[in-house]
Amino acid sequence: MCWLEIGGVLNTLALSPDTRYAAYFVFKMIDPRGFRNLRVDVSVGFNGDCSTQNVCLDRSSNGRRVAGLQHPSLRSDGWLEIEMGEFFNVGLEDNVHMSVKEVNAGNWKSGLFVEGIEVRPKYEN
Repeated sequence: MCWLEIGGVLNTLALSPDTRYAAYFVFKMIDPRGFRNLRVDVSVGFNGDCSTQNVCLDRSSNGRRVAGLQHPSLRSDGWLEIEMGEFFNVGLEDNVHMSVKEVNAGNWKSGLFVEGIEVRPKYEN
């Protein structure tokens, strides 16, 4: 694949009201190509009012282009996850839009296996 574009929509009625949530992109990399030092856009938000940030999906990347960016962490089940963003569910019906996107580099990518996007309550430490 050359373009990476994955998206999802979740109705807030499926979630607990008055709760802060975070969305996580869950995936594996097996013999990846084209992801090293690559900036990927992730976004989470409501109906066009999304916050977007750059992340790096390759845990081994450490170049200047991705310095300071969030990298994925390894979960206990062997999958990788990276936080895409967070939102507060006030309890009214709305749609949360989530996306993972890289369409500018123009290089071929392979080795990305997607489990999905996981939404779970975010607890402050």
